Amino acid sequence: MAKQIKWFNEDSLAKFVKRVRERWPDFEVETVIQKRSKQILFVKVQGHRLKLIVYRDGRVRAYGPLQATAFALKKIAARVLGIE
Repeated sequence: MAKQIKWFNEDSLAKFVKRVRERWPDFEVETVIQKRSKQILFVKVQGHRLKLIVYRDGRVRAYGPLQATAFALKKIAARVLGIE
């Protein structure tokens, strides 16, 4: 049986944006890049650009100048995707 791919589709991305905007009203997704092994989201929060990477197996990574914000985005994304 093939593993289920855990990354964002239209519905889960809308749910993710809704949850994040409850915390940061100025949140916006700038770019979504879909590759074979991962999905990369460039987002803007509090005037800073962050990079969120979701791998096929469910791992989520977040990078950016605001470490606490990146960690919070990572946790919210994992919850929306059903990883945690």
